[in-house]
Amino acid sequence: IILGLIADIGVDGATYSALEFGGSAIASLSQDARFTIANMSVEAGAKAGLFAVDNITCEYISARPGSKNFNSGSDCKSAAKRFSPDDGAAYSLVLNYNANALVPVVACPYNLDNVKPAAELSDVKLDQIFLGSCTNGRLEDLAVAAKILVGKKVASNVRLLVVPASRGVYLEATRRGYIKILVDAGAQVGHPACSLCAGRSGGILENSDRILSTNNRNFHGRMGGENTEIYIASPAVAAASAVTGRITDPGSEY
Repeated sequence: IILGLIADIGVDGATYSALEFGGSAIASLSQDARFTIANMSVEAGAKAGLFAVDNITCEYISARPGSKNFNSGSDCKSAAKRFSPDDGAAYSLVLNYNANALVPVVACPYNLDNVKPAAELSDVKLDQIFLGSCTNGRLEDLAVAAKILVGKKVASNVRLLVVPASRGVYLEATRRGYIKILVDAGAQVGHPACSLCAGRSGGILENSDRILSTNNRNFHGRMGGENTEIYIASPAVAAASAVTGRITDPGSEY
């Protein structure tokens, strides 16, 4: 969703503006998925990515540590009223999408608006895949990857580096068996951190390397070499590509 939007409006298309997301498809998204979209709104120049408060929001808050005083009934209704668009609100631009027509896409080097369908990049061989960061290192992301990788092996020509976004995510992913599935498939799992997204710790790349990553930026020099090719995609594309060793549309093979 968000890469497709950035492709349409450009990396400066929402400069000094806020992006508001709504509709039936958005209403069905998990809180983790909404966080990813909000996180990447800044990559279009936006000050914020906004979603109206609903039951999914309130259920997420209720499950957080320290939320014992939050009433998922009355407090949720109050929050929904306060943090929802005004009736008849005016917008500088409205874009409508049919979610059923969306396909997995990839942002190619070296800008996030250089977007192509994953299916059109099947000849692009990879050296490394990074699953993690504050953008796509949450529990849902690891679950998606584990579902694709269970019983499979990472291709011999790539290294799959997985870094959970937080200690809580790491522990819960371990409890649910996701980490074991990923390790059994051949992934290297690191401690929660920014890791490769900020060019830190294991996995630093050379100029000649090519990586597919689930983080939010693919600028020159972001992950090591100045001319390292960085492709940005979803956890599903990352996991499918880890099996084949090339950029892969998960819908075409999984």
